Amino acid sequence: MSVISPARALPAEIHLHRMPTHIHTEFDQLMDRADWNADRRELTASALLHAQAAQLIGIQLPASGELARCTCQGCYCTCAFDAAQARTYLDGTIEFVQCPGCADDHPRTGDE
Repeated sequence: MSVISPARALPAEIHLHRMPTHIHTEFDQLMDRADWNADRRELTASALLHAQAAQLIGIQLPASGELARCTCQGCYCTCAFDAAQARTYLDGTIEFVQCPGCADDHPRTGDE
């Protein structure tokens, strides 16, 4: 008989406002650094920062290897999730990101 405990399944997304402020702040800093590296084509560094961010907040790193933050202007959503599931819209010249829940509940087009 084995004494190995079953692996705990990690969630695929998390709402950051439910985390302690210092964790939320550190997550935002990691994601900002990942974006900065991605903009400069430092993709390995960006991928490592996404992995650190996922581990910090306790979610499964998605198969895409990239996280996104919901910046929906239709509600107050602080969801961190798989970037491959993101839906975006332009409001003027600013691009906003919707998580799947926001995109289903109140899709935005930028024409509101």
